Amino acid sequence: MKFRILIISLFFSASYMLSAQEYQPLNQSLSALAPSNIFPADATKSFSFTDTSNGTKPATFEVNSNKNSPVFVAEVFSTAKSHFNIQARWKSNGKIKKGAVLMARMSMRAVYAKQESGESNVNFYIDSKNGSRSVAIFLAAGPEWKSYNIPFTVNADIPDGEALIGITFGALAQKVEITNIEVLNFENKTTLEKLPITRFTYLGREENAAWRIAALKRIEEIRTTPLNIQVVSADGKPVKGAKVEARLVQSDFIWGTAAKEDLLAEDLPNSVKYKQTLKEFFNTAVVENGFKCLRWDSPLQPQTKRAFEWLEKEGLRQRGHNLVWMGWKFNDPKVKELALTDTAAFEAYIIKNIKEKMAYTKGRVIALDVINEYNHEQDFLKYLPKDIAIKFYKLAKELDPKAQLFMNEYAMLNSIESPRNIKTYLDTIATMRAKGAPIDAIGIQGHVGRQPRNPAQVITDLDMFNSTGLPVQITEFDVNTPDEELQADYTRDFLIACYSHPTVSGFVKWGFWQNAHWKPDAAMFRTDWTAKLEKPVNLTT
Repeated sequence: MKFRILIISLFFSASYMLSAQEYQPLNQSLSALAPSNIFPADATKSFSFTDTSNGTKPATFEVNSNKNSPVFVAEVFSTAKSHFNIQARWKSNGKIKKGAVLMARMSMRAVYAKQESGESNVNFYIDSKNGSRSVAIFLAAGPEWKSYNIPFTVNADIPDGEALIGITFGALAQKVEITNIEVLNFENKTTLEKLPITRFTYLGREENAAWRIAALKRIEEIRTTPLNIQVVSADGKPVKGAKVEARLVQSDFIWGTAAKEDLLAEDLPNSVKYKQTLKEFFNTAVVENGFKCLRWDSPLQPQTKRAFEWLEKEGLRQRGHNLVWMGWKFNDPKVKELALTDTAAFEAYIIKNIKEKMAYTKGRVIALDVINEYNHEQDFLKYLPKDIAIKFYKLAKELDPKAQLFMNEYAMLNSIESPRNIKTYLDTIATMRAKGAPIDAIGIQGHVGRQPRNPAQVITDLDMFNSTGLPVQITEFDVNTPDEELQADYTRDFLIACYSHPTVSGFVKWGFWQNAHWKPDAAMFRTDWTAKLEKPVNLTT
């Protein structure tokens, strides 16, 4: 079987490692733009350091003097539950306008890091006071100093002192030194493309990578089978010289995308192009937002139904996403008000919402994400019975026995924390199934940032699901990076890794057009509909 795949990219180098380089001052042309440094001048005194990991020994954070720039030294003695449990933060210096172009710069080395590669693992991020995140990126270094340039744009106005500049350290036991920290605000004086960037890559990207050779061989074994055709006459005699053409009409494997309901419901030029492209590249679709409670319980519901019915008319299989998302921020404010005043009415509202959506989709979807992000979003559980999730699954199976019922979750297959997050996810699924929840399949979102995971490790991550006996689908894949070469290569390799694994039954991208993508850099097609990088992938040897 062959899939034609348009692929994309990002900017960076070596699995969990940025390419080594000496710290360099800004070149003359960039210096002439006189960017302001929003990293505080009194950073050695104004930082806050927190350790909420409850480890046996608290992490430490010290400042060592240096003639040019202070050196911040963080030491973590045991891996935290989340890398965010141990972090240093600073408040920004100066206001930032929405759309401003910035560049973070720093140098780092690992005194020691307790993992096989000996490389550190920290996360650099910038948040606004309201929680909007402008950049978040994992950085790694060995014992030699490495310097990083990280260009990004800000997605909202941030008043003076209200941007939080953070570095997390809890991913593993390690001692890390960081210096030369700057966050330069170029405002609108330049573009991202004109700024230097440290290039990322990943192990296993090379042309003849052993993991890929083995994966393609495995694909030949598990995804193909001989097709024997005998042509006989009406009296059963073989027909000599008969010409036969065999064509695959519909693959069992899901190759899908999230689809914007507003574009599917319209017939404007971009909508027409969007629908044509969707049909050309995908055999399955997910209405991206329309079935989420916030949008379903709104005047936009008719638009959702028009989108759903267009997909149905065109013969595309559909996944339903989602029935329940238990975070307040994903629901109408009235839902929280109801929970605070009448828990019985709150539960009744959720049940009613499930029944309404499933009455519409019954027999028309192949799968349903019954609960989305259960391990991360649990606001509802403060006001509902402990085992309410089991009730939701049983109700969904009763309402549509033929739909494959999924749990859907993120933070897997994309970082060093993947195995630990998978274990937590498997424990959740096992507990629910033991109590009677009819979970038929497992959804892994598959959102990838600027630091891709070694595809060989993606395969071993997937191996962890073998014991469940349940099929796995990648439900929301994207690679959010401006480096198109890296995005293209990693999309190819991630797909090969997943398609080569016998537990994986589908692969869904979370959008494809830049103007209709929650992470525009992750799109397959630019705003003007030109493809980023086209790399045909033959998924058989």
